Amino acid sequence: MTEHAAHAEQVTARAKAGPRRTLREQVADLRARYDSLPRNQRWMVLGVLGVIGYVAADELLWAPARAWASQSERIEAALDRGAGRAASVSTDLRRSVAAFGPVDPPGPAATGREDLARAIDEVLRKHKVAGYSYETRTGQRVKDGDASVLGGAIDRLQAEVKFDTTAEALPRIVAELEASPVIDGVTTIRLEKNEQTRKITVQATIEAWVLSAGGRGAR
Repeated sequence: MTEHAAHAEQVTARAKAGPRRTLREQVADLRARYDSLPRNQRWMVLGVLGVIGYVAADELLWAPARAWASQSERIEAALDRGAGRAASVSTDLRRSVAAFGPVDPPGPAATGREDLARAIDEVLRKHKVAGYSYETRTGQRVKDGDASVLGGAIDRLQAEVKFDTTAEALPRIVAELEASPVIDGVTTIRLEKNEQTRKITVQATIEAWVLSAGGRGAR
């Protein structure tokens, strides 16, 4: 069959089908068909349409609304607890907030290890510390009822770092580590004096908090 013949057949088929009906005509035709049905079948059609409408509204409107309402209730409860704690904030804590500034929320666990390793490396390289040892593990989760507001449980990433430095440089290194937005604290420090090199061997536990990805094993 040639292209012209095929086109001619399509034109003939369209001519037999008649002119294309408008949307109003199609709706009127459906209404006429519905009116011609027996009463029990019409009630059945209405019931099916009602169920379809309810399911669609539940999936598209009510389910997201319930999720937003639940989240807003958790945030409101956390704010209420925070307001209750504000009255008992000590002078030392107020001074600490003024000294250290705002606290950044925990980052994702997927990049937490790389960010922690990079922050530690930058500080140690700045103070010309070379040949340090580095090992990370996942510690206990942070037990705080407000942690769920951030989107999930919070894990502690703990890095065991061992390096040699001088007594003069050590306070500056610790201060810069704690000032890093990635690092949440230097939790333990063990010092050992090296008589041969006249330096101090430091073994420190450096901690960062991350939003848990579900894994709990040490890495």
